[in-house]
Amino acid sequence: MVLNRSPFLLCLISFTFIFILSACNGSSDSEEKGPALSPVKTSPIDGKEMVLVPAGEFIMGTDKIDKENTHRKIGSVKPLYLDQHPIRKVNLEAFYIDKYEVTNEEYKKFLDASGYDELPGHWENGAYAEGTENYPVTHVTWREALTYALWAQKKLPTEAQWEKAARGTDGRNFPWGKNYEKGKSNIDTDGSRALVNVGSYPGDVSPYNVYDLAGNVMEWTMDWYLPYPENAYKNPRFGKVLKVLRGNAFQKAGHYFLDAYRYSFSRTEADPNDYFENVGFRCALPVVSSR
Repeated sequence: MVLNRSPFLLCLISFTFIFILSACNGSSDSEEKGPALSPVKTSPIDGKEMVLVPAGEFIMGTDKIDKENTHRKIGSVKPLYLDQHPIRKVNLEAFYIDKYEVTNEEYKKFLDASGYDELPGHWENGAYAEGTENYPVTHVTWREALTYALWAQKKLPTEAQWEKAARGTDGRNFPWGKNYEKGKSNIDTDGSRALVNVGSYPGDVSPYNVYDLAGNVMEWTMDWYLPYPENAYKNPRFGKVLKVLRGNAFQKAGHYFLDAYRYSFSRTEADPNDYFENVGFRCALPVVSSR
């Protein structure tokens, strides 16, 4: 499904990207200077609660290697872990990120307020199924997710922002800590094997009090699927064609049941024109420095 670039979308992109670029330039070596930032804020347009991720360094990526070449045994497209190399420290400015993914109800409010006419692929007669208002909205393309973000005067998180929000600064493998714990999140056979309301797994929470980063749905990010700096892995899928999904999700079958896809440093690439039953999104907002 290809999304047409409507005048509404073009206006949003022009207005919002100017704001985002002015906010994102530069980096910080320490916590944000100036007046203390509120740890929680409410986004004025979509009304979503957002939590602060302070400025500073965090550990991104991994140096793990799959010595057994598991991908060959299961017919996976790529070797495990190599597109997540190398492990390194990344410095980010402070930003806010949605505490929960955007829900069906919130997406419907966006459609009603904006007049945008691209509906999620599984809605019928312009409406989500009864009882699913607090499910993450799914069946939306990357461009549709971006349009919501721009309407809310926010953005989709970068890979680095998403990973820091999930892992904190201590290099943990999962939002809750170093080791996987069964039942903490809505992942594969350990979860509900279906969508659930956002926040239904209270153990799936990061050091910054961000929920559902490990499971329920994968999430669109801003970034193209490109190699990290100093990554030596040659992948023909790298380039400005596919967008990166982060996190894992409820699954019914497939290679996403592998332990390798549970880690918060895992990356999945997807066509931005496609939509999926277990892919949603949340938004981020850079902190505008007064320095």
